[in-house]
Amino acid sequence: MALIEINDLKIKLGNRIVLNGFSATLKPGSITAIIGPNGSGKSSLIGAIAGDLPFCEGAIRINGVDLDNYSLKAAAEIRSVVLQSRNYWLSYSAREVIAMGQDLAAIARIDQVIQTLEMQEFIDQKVTTLSGGQAQRVEIARALIRDSDIYLLDEPLSAQDWQSKERLIAILQEMRSAGKAILIVAHSDVSALTWCDQIFDLGS
Repeated sequence: MALIEINDLKIKLGNRIVLNGFSATLKPGSITAIIGPNGSGKSSLIGAIAGDLPFCEGAIRINGVDLDNYSLKAAAEIRSVVLQSRNYWLSYSAREVIAMGQDLAAIARIDQVIQTLEMQEFIDQKVTTLSGGQAQRVEIARALIRDSDIYLLDEPLSAQDWQSKERLIAILQEMRSAGKAILIVAHSDVSALTWCDQIFDLGS
């Protein structure tokens, strides 16, 4: 059974159509990549599935239920989101940011995720002083400490060095084996995404 069904989705930003007629099915235990040039609607698609961006036509169903019928709380419980933009302006530590707004079960997993992502070196550092790659791992950690069915990640590999990319890909593969449905936006050639189960090119 499909965990996410997207049918004939159309998204407009202002007067511009950024996505038109997109359909896809995401099953549990799968990794799906979305690729395409800038402005092709990749991030907008993530926002729509997350329930944060309205769409003007089509349908998104999770577990057979229209996304519109999910409350904000119910949607938050079923999916974790990693956005591309990060704008830290308060001097919290990386650990404090990861824990912010999380429930007790997620907080209990923080140390394990910190170790998995190899963040020990900067975990007590102020987020306003982190490099782009370090800040990106903070946001990824915020998603991974939550035990969700769906993970939506907007360019999670973009600011990582090669070693960190390989580590994160291995983590995503482990999550797939645990039955999670994972959707990533990637700026990569198809040949570099052989570890994904399906790839949609929004520029084609």
